[in-house]
Amino acid sequence: MRPDPNNTTLLVVGAGAAGLIAGLVAARSGARVIVFEQLPEAGVRLLATGGGHCHFANTLGAEDLIRRFGDKRRFAAPALRAMTGTRLRGFFEELGIASHSPDGFHVFPASDSARSVRNILLQACRKLSVEFRFNSRVEGLQIERGRMVGIETSLGTESASRVVLAAGGAGYPSLGGGESGFALARRAGHTIVPLCPALVPLVTREPWSGTLAGVTLPHVLVNMAFPGGTCTAGPGSLLFTHKGISGPVALGVSGAVASALMTRESVAVTMDLCPERPLEAWQGTVEGWRREHGAKTVLAMLGCLLPASLARVVLNLAQAPTDTKVSRLSREQIHRLIAMLTNLPLTVTGTEGFGKAMVTRGGVALGEVCPRTLESKIVRGLFFAGEILDVDGPCGGFNLQWAFSSGFLAAQ
Repeated sequence: MRPDPNNTTLLVVGAGAAGLIAGLVAARSGARVIVFEQLPEAGVRLLATGGGHCHFANTLGAEDLIRRFGDKRRFAAPALRAMTGTRLRGFFEELGIASHSPDGFHVFPASDSARSVRNILLQACRKLSVEFRFNSRVEGLQIERGRMVGIETSLGTESASRVVLAAGGAGYPSLGGGESGFALARRAGHTIVPLCPALVPLVTREPWSGTLAGVTLPHVLVNMAFPGGTCTAGPGSLLFTHKGISGPVALGVSGAVASALMTRESVAVTMDLCPERPLEAWQGTVEGWRREHGAKTVLAMLGCLLPASLARVVLNLAQAPTDTKVSRLSREQIHRLIAMLTNLPLTVTGTEGFGKAMVTRGGVALGEVCPRTLESKIVRGLFFAGEILDVDGPCGGFNLQWAFSSGFLAAQ
């Protein structure tokens, strides 16, 4: 099969957020578009985002949005500038998807329904004659002389000089996540940065964390540090689970932790339980307790700041009996107590895996893809969008924004 320069067909592999917007934008430009999806319907993972409410963007300006992608920000910048959060809201508005931001930061559809977003995107594609081939696995890319000429699917072959690979990540296998897209890219000659789960609950070694299952802390800071890397998340909410920790701040460091666990047995993290109170202020706080509430137990005083169950854990780790009067705390106990409040240690030994991972860290190596077009530098006519690329952002609508922005740019 020889490359046909007159073939205006665009094939999209994957009918998730990136694939749907890529198909829609390409169809608007006049291309014939065929979208291949291994599942029976489109946007299955999209339906689950934001707890079914579809948290698709946030209100950050373009440059602040880009900065949140850390060391991937230079690569992600062209796509995020092409489709900022504001532009994405306008794009959706034109389709009939109004949006709102109840807290001034997180952006949701006004319907608060991910299904309504998926349905309207699907309808817009079909109005432009985008063809969908469901229950169709893409089994190979057809490449000749370094150019795309088509794909091989479970339903047969299809010729095209342009393909957008938007097959998603490995997370949530029950919703179609897997490594098939990465395998296609690898066979095309691309390097795949090792995959690990991100935005995923963490498993900890300490038994006491499991005893706090269900306890939520609304305002904590989580820090991770190990030779060669550091990561901080928060202040924000943290949830103790039977296995360890979850919630936005735990998820925020989970990608870095999971990467570190690929070469280490465990990773140490610390939690600042009251980040609004700096370390140097704690000594004065405890001295104030001693002067004004000396007859009260230290458990009673800590109970004003922390859930009682956590306060007991903190005191146990500080080697201060819960019935100790504040006035009777020794200098060493005060020192250990402040250390636990500002740097409560936990040892992470694992994650809850891809089955619970909202995002995949790793993927197609960015040095092999042109950031201005998202076209492969190895195969002409092969483009990438969404989670298949080695780009992942923090909690807060960043990853769905990336899916839509990269799909938009790849379709140009």
